[in-house]
Amino acid sequence: MDAHPGSAMRPIIARNAALFTAALWLAFPPLARGGEAPGTSTFGEGGTFIRGDADQNAKLDITDAVTTLSYLFLGGEEPYCLDALDADDDGDLNLTDAIEVLSFLFLGEGDIPAPYPDAGLDPSADALGCDNGAFAHIRREIFAPSCATAGCHSSADGKGNLVLEGMRAYSSLVGVMPDNASARAAGLALVRPGKPADSFLYRKLVGSLGPNDGDLMPEPGAQLSFEKLELIRGWIAAGAVPSTPADIRLPAPARGEQINIPVFGVPAGREVQRNYYFKLKSEDELWVDRIEFVCPPGISHLNFFDGSPSVYPDGYFEDRFATVPFNFYNLKASSHSGRLDWRLPAGTAVRFKPKDQVVAQLHFVNTGALSSPVGGCAAINLHALEPGAAPVPVGTLVIKNKNIVIPRFAGEISFDYGITVDFYGQEETVKVAAVTGHFHWRGKRFEIRKWDGANKNLNGTPAPGEFDRMGPENTIFLSDDGENPPFNFFNEDDAPEILPGWGIVYRATYQNDGDSRFCFGTSVATQEHANAFLYFYPALPDQEFLFFPPDCTGQGCAVPCSG
Repeated sequence: MDAHPGSAMRPIIARNAALFTAALWLAFPPLARGGEAPGTSTFGEGGTFIRGDADQNAKLDITDAVTTLSYLFLGGEEPYCLDALDADDDGDLNLTDAIEVLSFLFLGEGDIPAPYPDAGLDPSADALGCDNGAFAHIRREIFAPSCATAGCHSSADGKGNLVLEGMRAYSSLVGVMPDNASARAAGLALVRPGKPADSFLYRKLVGSLGPNDGDLMPEPGAQLSFEKLELIRGWIAAGAVPSTPADIRLPAPARGEQINIPVFGVPAGREVQRNYYFKLKSEDELWVDRIEFVCPPGISHLNFFDGSPSVYPDGYFEDRFATVPFNFYNLKASSHSGRLDWRLPAGTAVRFKPKDQVVAQLHFVNTGALSSPVGGCAAINLHALEPGAAPVPVGTLVIKNKNIVIPRFAGEISFDYGITVDFYGQEETVKVAAVTGHFHWRGKRFEIRKWDGANKNLNGTPAPGEFDRMGPENTIFLSDDGENPPFNFFNEDDAPEILPGWGIVYRATYQNDGDSRFCFGTSVATQEHANAFLYFYPALPDQEFLFFPPDCTGQGCAVPCSG
């Protein structure tokens, strides 16, 4: 389209448009609009849009000015993308936005700020949002009329423990294990980013079901059209990206505490890590038997600590790769994917002290194999038990092999590491509540096995060959996905046991066919990890957080890259 139509009618149209807008301003002052204040948008937030394209038809024309004026003065329906109405990008919606569009179109005056003429993210921080994009369309045009209805997946009913109503839909779907036992046993998620065939939601919609997978969705006679199914399939295949950070939310726990990390920008080509400090509100000790995290794409890790008192006010953050010192803070939970819903074994819980100081450390990546299309943020739920008899405390063991060196053109290369639990004085059998492992995108395979501790190096780590000797029958964790490794958690009945004198041995395998060398460190783009996380019970008395090696007193522990 010609942005400045060449026509003798331009001055007449512009004069009439100016008279119209002035008359509208006098006759109908801007409407006061109540309700919840919009969140602050930052670079990287929300759906993509074209500046000035108020009616969202992918072009600028006179109807955009009319749509803006109708919304401001005549009580028109609130647009999904308020940012698009802000034609002059001053962070406010008023008459000048309509005039800006009309002047640009018919007088050839002024410029439309970015994003224009191509759709893009808002480069400015303001109080306007943009609920746009594929998932926003799915929420409004598919879930609302077909799924989030009475007796189905509304917040009031939530069949199958699934709510698809409004902004709760994303955190109810992406990375969440299905309530259906058959689907869980098959390793399906409700939505597994990038993999429609492994997404139980998509299987239910298209009818690709096993004998115990339940019924087709929606009910027979109300099936979705091919076009709608293709929209959902394409959204999942493209990574199941939220349309806005407002999708990153959780319902408040019935008992316990909720922490929401506000949106921050993650520029292209960058990695951003923030440590957010909060004080829990509870005056009493909290025993937490369920921990939930939800984050947008691009998350490398969310580590959640408690520990020493802090002078920082709630919400204070360190916007740098600052370490959280392990000798002062205790790791309570950790996730390396966008969704965690950890339900602890019956009779166990993670302990938080009254008015406890907690730290949420978020590392987002927008380079290489990871992207952060809506910026960084998170919602955290701590579900607490009712007061009563103290449950069995769950402890954490973090093991970091900081001695890895991946040479140039190494091809496939592996490193073994581990430690026994009795290294810390634990002399009784412990059970595994959860286990996970973490490497970066050069990682090919991460496997953790129980280890009998029979053959050790001088520092207590497994001697060469111990991983192979223990055999796959002792495997308790296996992953080939460095971007979204699983978090394996167990019930009381199926929790693996680690006998006295035993521990874990793990192997991290990498592929490097390039001319760069990689060593241990926090940067996803330039360094690698080989970290194992074991959550076990009972925890040692007064020592609920263990880490190895003992001199690794922060989550980084980077060493000079040599070899």
